[in-house]
Amino acid sequence: MNYTFIKNLIILTGFQITWLSCFFGEYYHLHLVGVFVGIAYLIIFFICIKNKMQSFKICSFISIIGYFFDTTLAYFDLYIFKSSILFGFLPLWFLILWPCFATLFVSTFYFLKNKIFLSFFLGATLGPLTYYSGIYVEIVYSTNIYLTFSLMIIFWGTFLSSYSRIIDKFIKE
Repeated sequence: MNYTFIKNLIILTGFQITWLSCFFGEYYHLHLVGVFVGIAYLIIFFICIKNKMQSFKICSFISIIGYFFDTTLAYFDLYIFKSSILFGFLPLWFLILWPCFATLFVSTFYFLKNKIFLSFFLGATLGPLTYYSGIYVEIVYSTNIYLTFSLMIIFWGTFLSSYSRIIDKFIKE
C-alpha cells in the first residue's frame, strides 16, 4: 500500500470517528464527547501532517466558510438544533467538527481535482444527506425543509466543485 492511501484512510477514519462522536454525543446528551474526540483527532492530525502551516490555512479557510453557512441556516431558523450547549446559533461541537471535516480537504479530496461535475454531484448529495441524518434522529429540525435542502444542495455542490477547480492553489503534493 502506498503512503498517500494510508494517510487518506487515517484522515477519513479520524474524521468519521469525530463526526460519530459529535452526532451520537448530541443524541445521547453527552454534548462534549465530540468536542474532546475532535480535539484529540486534530492534535494527532497536526502532529502527523508534514506541512502544518499549509494544513492549518486550509482547515481555517474551509471551517470559516462552512461554519458561516451553518450559522446562516440556523440564524434564519431553517436548521435548528435541539442542543443544550450552543455557541451562537450552533451546538458547541460544531466549532470542532468543522476543522475536523476540513482535514479531508488537505489530501483526501485531492481525487476530485478538476472533476467539476463529480464534485458537484458528491457535494450536492452527500452534504445534504449528512444534514438529513440529524433530522432523521431528531437532534435538529427544519422549519422549511425544501428551502433548507435546496440551499444545501446549491452550497455543497458549488463549494466542492469550486474547490476541485482551485485545489492546486491549496495543495502542493
